[in-house]
Amino acid sequence: MSDSKTRDWLEAHRDYAHEDRCLIWPFTRDRRDGRGRTSLDGERRAHPIMCKMVNGPPPADKPQAAHSCGNGHLGCVNPRHLSWANNSENQHQRYAHGRANSHTQGSRSQFTPEQIETIRSQWGEFTQERLAEMYGVSISTIQYYLNDREKRGHDGVKHWSSDDDDQLRQGVAEGLSLNQLAALVGRSRKATEHRVYRIGLTSGQRPTPKKERGLSEEAGGRT
Repeated sequence: MSDSKTRDWLEAHRDYAHEDRCLIWPFTRDRRDGRGRTSLDGERRAHPIMCKMVNGPPPADKPQAAHSCGNGHLGCVNPRHLSWANNSENQHQRYAHGRANSHTQGSRSQFTPEQIETIRSQWGEFTQERLAEMYGVSISTIQYYLNDREKRGHDGVKHWSSDDDDQLRQGVAEGLSLNQLAALVGRSRKATEHRVYRIGLTSGQRPTPKKERGLSEEAGGRT
């Protein structure tokens, strides 16, 4: 991503008016900690640049750009959430938000419902690969959120849809492994294995339930 494009985006959002929501960095994010990445003004992170735009240069005794929202790990660069702080103040905010020494980046539990809707609204404008890069997560995590709304019924159970089955058929035709098929439809390996059998995509036997498998092994041990 060019420096001019990222600078233009920052300038366009320096007066972002919504204090009650995070403004997520739409470009590259660090896969380790989720923060926005850039190369502007000798900085590697986007949020200090935004903080400098709205609050001026950092004071000598407060060199760190701190998030009042606690969502720096999600790529927030909302200018209303940023202020200069010293290390003690910054760490205090992280503890207050439960972020100290956290290493949960890339997990499916890190996004709020609002952020999930943002991801879904950006699909089409960006590819799944690009969304994964932007949010610092795996492609399978992005696929999980994109597919989850269509699969989950009113009873909260994720039902198999005709689109799921079509994806499985196409994946099998392309020679995808079971793990790859599971990632494709955002399901567990076991659930995918049963579905593949159920819709006739395998010539093998029905996956053996754990209880039956244990009995078979026990019987085999006695022969």
